[in-house]
Amino acid sequence: MNCQYCQAMQGTVEVTEVETWEGTGSSNNKVVVKHLCEACAQQQDLPFMGPGAKASTKLWQLMGAKAKATENKPQLICPSCSMSQTELRKVGRLGCPQCYEIFGKDLQPTLERIHGATRHKGRLPGNQSTDKRDRMELIQKLRTRLESAIRSEQFEVAADLRDELGNLEAPK
Repeated sequence: MNCQYCQAMQGTVEVTEVETWEGTGSSNNKVVVKHLCEACAQQQDLPFMGPGAKASTKLWQLMGAKAKATENKPQLICPSCSMSQTELRKVGRLGCPQCYEIFGKDLQPTLERIHGATRHKGRLPGNQSTDKRDRMELIQKLRTRLESAIRSEQFEVAADLRDELGNLEAPK
């Protein structure tokens, strides 16, 4: 089939256009297929025409602009050791204990992905048993609930939680 523009060359590029128009109460689509030669296709402002085409150039420009915008974003910097977010990503280690607080929100998903949790679930230092660890976690949860009950002025609940905490914290 010859090119539908110049009628001289073989049409090697197939262009499919979907034309939409509003009809009587509903939209209608019309599909138009054109066969063009390479020369005529290059002259058209087609969305994609192989490597080096206008669209791919625009795409690369857009990606470059996005990268520059990301670079210009203000970064968090640890006031204690002066580590930046970019440096943290490159090195993969925190510079000091304060970095955990400064970069905490960024670290959360990474720690969860690596360790499967954001809280320590393994052994504790020394010879602490799992019963002792479970008891410590229960005490911490009860303290949190006690503070919440006091803030919401649920004093009866707070008194019960206080008594339960007293029993757990008593030396055995």
